[in-house]
Order: sequence, then structure tokens, then C-alpha cells
Amino acid sequence: MDSTSSGQIRGRGRNKRVWTPGEDEKLVECLVELCVSRKVKCDNGFKPGAFLQVEKMLEEKLPNCGLKASPHIESRVKTLKKQFNAIMDMLTHGSGFSWDNAKKMVLCDQDVFEGWVKGHKDANGLRLKPFPHFDDLSLVFGKDRANRKGAMSAADILKELDQGEANNDIGVDDLEVEADGSHTNTVASTPSRMECSSQSRRKRAKNEDTTLINVMTRTCNALESLVGNFNQQMERENRVVGELQKLPNLNRLDILKLSQIIMNDSMKVKLLFNLDEDLKVEWVKQLLQTP
Repeated sequence: MDSTSSGQIRGRGRNKRVWTPGEDEKLVECLVELCVSRKVKCDNGFKPGAFLQVEKMLEEKLPNCGLKASPHIESRVKTLKKQFNAIMDMLTHGSGFSWDNAKKMVLCDQDVFEGWVKGHKDANGLRLKPFPHFDDLSLVFGKDRANRKGAMSAADILKELDQGEANNDIGVDDLEVEADGSHTNTVASTPSRMECSSQSRRKRAKNEDTTLINVMTRTCNALESLVGNFNQQMERENRVVGELQKLPNLNRLDILKLSQIIMNDSMKVKLLFNLDEDLKVEWVKQLLQTP
């Protein structure tokens, strides 16, 4: 991703490795295989010794590449994770950003990006820069990030809250207009202008408190729904992967591809668990031939 040449840099920073696109591709392939195996990945990252295993795998895929667990692989994984998280932050928390799935890059206006980078240094240089392994790295680093089908995204939550606040603001203004209108039609026995103004302020403060409570309640409900959907999705994925691992003659990459295909179609999930063994084997062979 950083260069088309490979090797050690001489002089200052001589321990830094310049990775080729081919080396990046094989590295990501190894990380995905390890994640599918569920043996070296945990919720907070990779278990001790994981990068030594990646080193052995890379030596098989790229003989004599000279890539070592430390500092090469460890450093490159850290860089990829930083770039992946920076892109995810732009797409889920930023405004004016979009993702070109064909070119695998972030799209936005230059002024929008410059404003974002001021507070998010890790995003520097990622505008219009291809990040070809984004989908695979989402399996390695993303752990769903609550953006899959059936889960409510962070952007959806913010949109819902903004709409709720706008509706509540209209209600407060209407109350003030009503109070002012009633005041113009009063007789001598009604409260003075100062008393009406005080009442209006108290009504506004009360309704602002109600608005805040409503917003907080919706936020908690939305987050509770988000966590519930996330747990259901993870349980479903685990069952699909577990069922595929029972089938003969499937390697880790086969299982990865099949799980992606099947999870995107609820009917395919039902077929996976309901077909008899022989028919299921033939069916997954056909799925693997899907371009």
C-alpha cells in the first residue's frame, strides 16, 4: 500500500520495512485465516505468539521474504489497523464522507477532509487513497462495528436523535407563542407582563428538561437495541461458521468465502441448517464456484 518496492530502508529508520502490494495481500490473507480459525484472535486483539504464526505462514506463501514477527509484521498490522479505524471513524462519525466500494477509497470534498484531519491526525492522507483490503480487514479489526444488515448504525442513531430534538424545539416555541398571545388579550385582573414572562421562562425550562430526558431515553433504548442486534448477529455467525467446519474438504478460505455468501441471504442460512449432509456438500461446492 505504501510502495511498489520492497526491502529495508538504510540510514535513519533502517528497521522500517517498505511493503509491496503483494506482501500486503498475503499478510491480510494470513490474518483472515487466523481470525476464521478463532485460535489466535481475542476481543482486544491478537493473542501472544500470533505474529510468530503469521511469520511462518508468510514464509510458506512468500519464500525468502524475510518478514519477521517483530518488527515487520507487528508494525504493519498496527499501521493497517490505524488506517482501518481512521476510515471507519470518517464513515460512521463524520459528515460529508462516502465510500467508493469499486475503488475502495474514501470520497469527500477537500475542505471537508482538511477540517476533519485537524482533529483526527490518523486520517491524514486517506482521502482518495485506495485501501483495497478494507472488506477483509473488517473481519480482522472491525468485529461488525454495528453496520451490518439488521443492526442500527451510529449514523442512524444520530439522525434519529437530531429529528427528535427538532420536533421538541417546535413544541417549546409553540408554548411561548401561546403564552404571549394570551397576554395580549388579558384584562386588568391578569398577571403583569413581567409575571407572564417569568411563567414563560419556567415553562421553557421545564420543557427543555423534558426534551433532554426524552433524548437520553431514546439514546439508551437505541444503544440497548444495538447491543442486542450485535449479540444476535455474532451468535448467528458463530453457528454458520461452526456448521461449515463440519463439512469435509473445506479449507479456511473456503469457509470464509462461504460464510460471507451465506450470511448475506437469510434463505441460504436456512438451507445450510436444513439440507441433508450429501446435498449440503454439493450445494456449498456450487457456492464456491460463484464469482
